[in-house]
Amino acid sequence: MPSPKFSFECPRGIYFGPGARENLPWLLESLGKRVLVLTGEKWLFRSGWKRRLEKLLQSFHYDFFSCHSGEPTIESIDALRNRAAAFLPDVLLAVGGGSVIDTAKALSALIPLNESSAEYLEGVGAGKVLCAPGLPWVAVPTTSGTGAEVTKNSVIRATVKGAKKSFRSPFLIATYAVVDPELTLDLPLHLTGVSGMDAFTQLLESYVSAKSQPMTKALVQDALPKMYRALRSLPSDLHDLSARTDAAYGSMISGIALANSGLGAVHGFASGLGGLYEIPHGVICAVFLGPVLKKNAPYIEDEIGELLVNGRLYEGSDPVQWLLSEVDKLLELFHLDKDLRSYTIDKSEIEMIAERSAGSSMSGNPVPLDQKDKVALLEQVL
Repeated sequence: MPSPKFSFECPRGIYFGPGARENLPWLLESLGKRVLVLTGEKWLFRSGWKRRLEKLLQSFHYDFFSCHSGEPTIESIDALRNRAAAFLPDVLLAVGGGSVIDTAKALSALIPLNESSAEYLEGVGAGKVLCAPGLPWVAVPTTSGTGAEVTKNSVIRATVKGAKKSFRSPFLIATYAVVDPELTLDLPLHLTGVSGMDAFTQLLESYVSAKSQPMTKALVQDALPKMYRALRSLPSDLHDLSARTDAAYGSMISGIALANSGLGAVHGFASGLGGLYEIPHGVICAVFLGPVLKKNAPYIEDEIGELLVNGRLYEGSDPVQWLLSEVDKLLELFHLDKDLRSYTIDKSEIEMIAERSAGSSMSGNPVPLDQKDKVALLEQVL
């Protein structure tokens, strides 16, 4: 049979591995001399990495801008856009977690256009489509979770609508992704677990997605065992560079996979809940992964079995059940809750949350979920 039709999108160049940051000077030199560095509010300045980054940037005219704490909002991005435009950058350098990188994506398009992010968000503003590349930008992730360094969408909270929406375009893809796992060595246990479970979920969901394609399946078959083994070992040694490298690789591949094959119901629920409540995205993914796997089990057993056998993780009669037990063990290792009851979510809103849990991720689930299905899954964890 002929191979199915598909497309595949990723950055112009990916530079991966311990010390990959040393590539930054010549990569940036090819893009311009005025470098706007986007970071989080605390980590870079407390970790000691700021001084090392400044050494790499010594031949450039640069400035550091801190992003809004937490996930980006329409308001935080628009405010930062106005400040950033005054610097007249040639290139953006995003050094941080998924929120910092998503902010850089949006700014790369919006600084030249001088428009609000709301105009481009799905289901929020005028529904404008980005028609050309904006500023070049380089992604340097400091966590191993979202894979945002290689994706084409920026997830932004539309606080007025109580929802998280995507600004999505191939023109938002980073010019270069520089993934140096040494930048993740100081991540604490909780953040390692929350971000790692996000990446693990993305690998699994993209593999069984109704929109999956052969290139991403091949990448996930290699990456998921590395991600799993890293998550099993990191709680006993958070400074294990080999495990950190495997986690960074798994996260990056999870981003490539989701960008090209879509996701599933776990991320559908993350979208519905994340816009209404201040719950970390990775926490939602960790909690919903088990219930959604169980719901999907009859439809994904063969694919999960193939994935686990090829990765030399498990060979038996019930691969989904084995995976479910391993997810529970991972939650215990990282001291993560198995439900969201500590967030005191109003249960009278379950029907509304179920309705909001829709969109491209939910449509990629291996089996369609109706309102009754979604309500039942929400009731298990709220």
